[in-house]
Amino acid sequence: MFKKFRSQEERRRYGGSCFIELQFCRLPASESPEVILDQFDNWRNDSLYVQGDEPLYTVYGPIFGNGIHPNMTESYLDVWGITYYKPSQIDGIIARALESKPEEYEMLVEWLNEAKNYNGFYIRGV
Repeated sequence: MFKKFRSQEERRRYGGSCFIELQFCRLPASESPEVILDQFDNWRNDSLYVQGDEPLYTVYGPIFGNGIHPNMTESYLDVWGITYYKPSQIDGIIARALESKPEEYEMLVEWLNEAKNYNGFYIRGV
């Protein structure tokens, strides 16, 4: 389910642009959620990618729990928009993944441990 690509050319060869992207937030922790949700890049090489949306939403939605959306509401991930998860949420997400052990959870946990070095992460919808 989760994919990593060494380059964007490799991603395009694999399957184009119909991916959900899990991306590190590189903005400083002092930034407001409004700024964080308005300033991000697309298609980072160190992101995790999921083709399509179904297994991520149904299987991993409860594991991720609530994140922040651009309208400043908090709810489950938006597979057609963007959801931001604060650094303080990462350990809980890891714990839920380790407890339920869904498909490919090890790859997600490894990536989330790296996300601790950043200001949380985004899930960018299709």
